[in-house]
Amino acid sequence: MELKRDLIKYIRDKAKSKYEKTDKCYICGSQTRLDFHHFYSLTELFEEYMTKHNLEITTEEQILEVREKFIEEYFDKIYNKAVTICHKHHLKLHSIYGKKPKLITAKKQERWVEIQRNKYGMV
Repeated sequence: MELKRDLIKYIRDKAKSKYEKTDKCYICGSQTRLDFHHFYSLTELFEEYMTKHNLEITTEEQILEVREKFIEEYFDKIYNKAVTICHKHHLKLHSIYGKKPKLITAKKQERWVEIQRNKYGMV
């Protein structure tokens, strides 16, 4: 069967069930308009995975076959290197690191979140 949507959407569908989104912004404590932010972009991680394993995925069967292996291999970066933040802070983070932050910026993003959290006295 041909692909009906972007590859990463198949990954997100599977990964979503295990996200541990909290009920408030990690930075400011807001409880409205919350987003789940991955410090390591799923798109970038999956592109790395495909390159590493020399994969070319053109069918739905192929993506469904590899997505669990991908999630298992990158489990820590997918689930533990992520944070719940309000939409305002999410937009601000992306205004600094770009719409699709590169993997090499993950630690900088984490530091930025911690600095912002300290500013709000959430520590």
